[in-house]
Amino acid sequence: MAYTAINDPELYFQAKIYTGDSGTATAHTFDGTNDMQPDLVWIKGRNSAENNVVIDSVRGGDIRVYTDGTHVEGTNDMINSFDSDGFTLNNSSFVNYNTYTYVARCWKESATSGFDIVTYTGNETARTIAHSLSAVPHCMLFKNREGVTNWIMYHHSLGNTYGMVVNEAEDLDDQAHYFNDTTPTSS
Repeated sequence: MAYTAINDPELYFQAKIYTGDSGTATAHTFDGTNDMQPDLVWIKGRNSAENNVVIDSVRGGDIRVYTDGTHVEGTNDMINSFDSDGFTLNNSSFVNYNTYTYVARCWKESATSGFDIVTYTGNETARTIAHSLSAVPHCMLFKNREGVTNWIMYHHSLGNTYGMVVNEAEDLDDQAHYFNDTTPTSS
């Protein structure tokens, strides 16, 4: 199998460790040698029991979803802006509580790195959802943003008949409605 070489991973992924200050607009600049404007920021408190929070540029900095549960999407104004080399936080206690330490894992949406953010409205019918990778995805995460549902993962090594429930310690789930027993394509 051919893999794409990424000469400079910092252009597509960077992480930032920071200490919260409860400020109203705290800018965090990446420590890497190259600038990267993130499209997805996944924040987790390192010394607290806060939820894993995902914020992305497609849905906007005021919309969040938790990865460690079945929660519905909500608003909380956590990120003021996705900056040219980092991000600016709001004063939300989920991501910027005074003296708490956090890690922010940040991705840039790019066909080169094989990362795409896609939103769509379900209609309870089998259909094709487009992406812009120009390659067959090997791994995909799905979450119903309005329903109290699990995170489901597709992975090419499992095939198209099984979904893995990510936020629970369950075995593989054989549900035809997850992927319609259909392997993804390059479009």
